[in-house]
Amino acid sequence: MQAQIITYQLKDISQEEYLKQMVEPDAPILANVNGLISKVWLVDEEKNSFGGFYLWETKAAMEAFMHSDLVAAVVSRPFLKNVSSVDYTVNETASKITRGLK
Repeated sequence: MQAQIITYQLKDISQEEYLKQMVEPDAPILANVNGLISKVWLVDEEKNSFGGFYLWETKAAMEAFMHSDLVAAVVSRPFLKNVSSVDYTVNETASKITRGLK
Protein backbone atom coordinates (compact mmCIF):
# COMPACT_ATOMS: atom_id res chain seq x y z
CA MET A 1 0.00 0.00 0.00
CA GLN A 2 1.21 3.49 -0.84
CA ALA A 3 0.34 6.92 0.60
CA GLN A 4 0.81 10.13 -1.35
CA ILE A 5 0.49 13.81 -0.54
CA ILE A 6 0.07 16.20 -3.46
CA THR A 7 0.11 19.92 -2.67
CA TYR A 8 -0.23 23.09 -4.71
CA GLN A 9 -1.07 26.76 -4.44
CA LEU A 10 -3.71 28.74 -6.26
CA LYS A 11 -2.95 31.71 -8.49
CA ASP A 12 -5.42 34.33 -9.72
CA ILE A 13 -8.56 32.37 -8.82
CA SER A 14 -11.09 32.67 -6.01
CA GLN A 15 -11.85 29.78 -3.70
CA GLU A 16 -15.38 29.67 -5.16
CA GLU A 17 -14.05 29.39 -8.74
CA TYR A 18 -11.49 26.78 -7.70
CA LEU A 19 -14.30 24.66 -6.28
CA LYS A 20 -16.33 25.04 -9.49
CA GLN A 21 -13.46 24.57 -11.94
CA MET A 22 -11.48 21.83 -10.22
CA VAL A 23 -12.93 20.20 -7.13
CA GLU A 24 -16.49 19.62 -8.33
CA PRO A 25 -15.59 18.23 -11.78
CA ASP A 26 -12.50 16.28 -10.69
CA ALA A 27 -13.86 14.49 -7.60
CA PRO A 28 -16.16 12.09 -9.52
CA ILE A 29 -13.37 11.31 -12.00
CA LEU A 30 -10.86 10.61 -9.22
CA ALA A 31 -13.37 8.33 -7.52
CA ASN A 32 -12.99 5.95 -10.46
CA VAL A 33 -9.19 5.89 -10.79
CA ASN A 34 -7.85 2.33 -10.75
CA GLY A 35 -6.04 1.45 -7.56
CA LEU A 36 -7.12 4.54 -5.61
CA ILE A 37 -8.49 3.56 -2.22
CA SER A 38 -9.30 7.10 -1.11
CA LYS A 39 -8.48 10.78 -1.48
CA VAL A 40 -8.85 13.34 1.28
CA TRP A 41 -8.95 16.93 -0.02
CA LEU A 42 -6.72 19.33 1.95
CA VAL A 43 -7.21 23.09 2.38
CA ASP A 44 -5.28 25.80 4.23
CA GLU A 45 -6.67 29.04 2.79
CA GLU A 46 -4.53 31.20 5.08
CA LYS A 47 -1.32 29.72 3.64
CA ASN A 48 -2.78 29.29 0.13
CA SER A 49 -1.98 25.60 0.35
CA PHE A 50 -4.27 22.96 -1.14
CA GLY A 51 -3.98 19.35 -2.17
CA GLY A 52 -4.86 15.82 -1.31
CA PHE A 53 -3.88 12.82 0.73
CA TYR A 54 -4.17 9.72 -1.46
CA LEU A 55 -4.14 6.09 -0.37
CA TRP A 56 -3.22 3.64 -3.14
CA GLU A 57 -3.46 -0.15 -3.38
CA THR A 58 0.04 -0.29 -4.89
CA LYS A 59 2.93 1.94 -5.85
CA ALA A 60 2.37 0.88 -9.47
CA ALA A 61 -1.20 2.23 -9.36
CA MET A 62 0.08 5.54 -7.98
CA GLU A 63 2.77 5.77 -10.64
CA ALA A 64 0.29 4.99 -13.42
CA PHE A 65 -1.91 7.80 -12.13
CA MET A 66 1.01 10.23 -11.98
CA HIS A 67 1.85 9.49 -15.63
CA SER A 68 -1.78 9.73 -16.79
CA ASP A 69 -3.42 12.29 -19.06
CA LEU A 70 -5.62 13.23 -16.11
CA VAL A 71 -2.66 14.43 -14.02
CA ALA A 72 -1.11 16.17 -17.03
CA ALA A 73 -4.36 18.07 -17.57
CA VAL A 74 -4.69 19.02 -13.91
CA VAL A 75 -1.15 20.35 -13.49
CA SER A 76 -1.41 22.36 -16.72
CA ARG A 77 -4.24 24.47 -15.30
CA PRO A 78 -3.10 28.09 -15.22
CA PHE A 79 -4.45 28.70 -11.72
CA LEU A 80 -2.19 26.07 -10.09
CA LYS A 81 1.40 26.71 -9.05
CA ASN A 82 4.08 24.99 -6.98
CA VAL A 83 2.67 21.50 -7.46
CA SER A 84 4.55 18.85 -5.51
CA SER A 85 4.12 15.17 -4.73
CA VAL A 86 5.63 13.06 -1.97
CA ASP A 87 4.88 9.38 -1.46
CA TYR A 88 5.42 6.86 1.32
CA THR A 89 5.09 3.14 1.81
CA VAL A 90 2.32 2.48 4.33
CA ASN A 91 3.20 0.50 7.45
CA GLU A 92 0.00 -1.54 7.38
CA THR A 93 0.56 -3.37 10.69
CA ALA A 94 1.04 -0.18 12.70
CA SER A 95 -1.72 1.63 10.77
CA LYS A 96 -4.25 -1.07 11.70
CA ILE A 97 -3.39 -0.65 15.39
CA THR A 98 -3.99 3.12 15.23
CA ARG A 99 -7.21 2.71 13.14
CA GLY A 100 -5.61 4.17 10.00
CA LEU A 101 -6.64 0.98 8.19
CA LYS A 102 -9.27 -1.65 8.81
